Amino acid sequence: MPALKGSLTYARFFVEGELPDDFRERFMKSVRLRAMRPLEPDGEELERSGWAKIGEPFVVDLSYDDVFFNEYVVLGFRTDRWAIPGPMLRKRMKEAEAAYLEKKGRERLSKKEKAELKDLVSKKLRRQIDPSTRAMDLSWSIGEGVVRFFSHAEKPAAAMMELFKKTFGLTLIPESPYTAAARLGLDKEQEKVWNELEMTYLGTESRLVIEDAAEEEE
Repeated sequence: MPALKGSLTYARFFVEGELPDDFRERFMKSVRLRAMRPLEPDGEELERSGWAKIGEPFVVDLSYDDVFFNEYVVLGFRTDRWAIPGPMLRKRMKEAEAAYLEKKGRERLSKKEKAELKDLVSKKLRRQIDPSTRAMDLSWSIGEGVVRFFSHAEKPAAAMMELFKKTFGLTLIPESPYTAAARLGLDKEQEKVWNELEMTYLGTESRLVIEDAAEEEE
C-alpha cells in the first residue's frame, strides 16, 4: 500500500534502541546492502524481501535523497515470490512424468524421482514467468521514534520487522494500549492501576450463557 497516494491507513511501531552518532552514514550503507535483489529462476529461494525506493518498488539502486527526507527515513518494503499457477504446474508435471517413464521403460516414479522432476519443472517454468511482487511503504520519524508501515497484514509486518532489525540494529515494538501508555510515562499510582486492570470479554450475553452452561456440564 502506498504512502504517497491513496487512503492513509497504516500500522505504527515504536523504535527501541539508541541511534549511533553517525547513524545516517551507517544506515545508508546498511540499506544499500539489503536493497531488494531479484529472485533467480534456478535459485533455492522461493521468496525474498528487501528495500526499494518509496513509491517505486522497482528502483533498488538507492541514493541518500531516496532514503532520507528531512527528519524521516522513507523506504519501500518489497517482497518477490515465485507463484506458479497450480494448473500449469500440474499439466507440465504430467507431461514430464510421462516422458520420463517412457524413456526409462517404467510405469511408476519413485518418491525421490518425482521430487527431483518437480524441482526441474518448476525451475523451467520460472524462466518463463516473472515472480509476483508486493510492495508496502514505510516512514520512520526519527525524532518521534515511530515507524508507520502502510499495511495491516501480519505476515508482511513480521518480515518487515525482521529486515528492519537486520538493517538498523534496532527493534520495532508494535503499537498497543500497553506500549502507548508506557511511552506516555505513568506515575506510580497510574502504573499500579494499569497493572490491576483485568481483561473484559466483549461477547454477547447469549454466548456467555452458553459457555457458562458448557462449563457447568464439564
